[in-house]
Amino acid sequence: MPVPSQQTLLWFVVVLLLLWLLTRRRERAAIGRQRRMPLTEAELGRVVFEVARSADLEAFRHLYVSGGEARDLLGDAASAYLGGRGKRWLEDEFLEISVRVAPPVQYEGVHVGEDGVTVLRVRSLAAGAYELPVGRALQVGRIWRLVHPVGDWSQLRQVGAPSGAARA
Repeated sequence: MPVPSQQTLLWFVVVLLLLWLLTRRRERAAIGRQRRMPLTEAELGRVVFEVARSADLEAFRHLYVSGGEARDLLGDAASAYLGGRGKRWLEDEFLEISVRVAPPVQYEGVHVGEDGVTVLRVRSLAAGAYELPVGRALQVGRIWRLVHPVGDWSQLRQVGAPSGAARA
């Protein structure tokens, strides 16, 4: 059997590298689309904070109840609930939360009330410690999901602002 030339070996290496790059990109895309499934209130808080800090709107959307979860949780009202969720409210909600957790804000914890109202406890040098509502969360089976957004942020405009900004 004749020994392959250097050029043939070089083409073989190039083809192998291209195959490796193509499969590597597909793996990343599959991992990026994986839906987070927080099992505790504390994990939900950390995930909401992390997703808001990373500016990952798609991951934030995945934290909300969808499809089968909505049917399990809401029954006949699920279709109306899912139909009323346009993309605009999600973007607005995400922007309000993301702005308030931008660096150098630090995560300190989360509290989920009996009614599901979920509040992140965070701290910044400028504003000190403050609580940031992120909506209403409920447990769907063993997984915690956001069900309703804060929605009306008009009363919460100063949350996360430095204390001097309230007087301005």
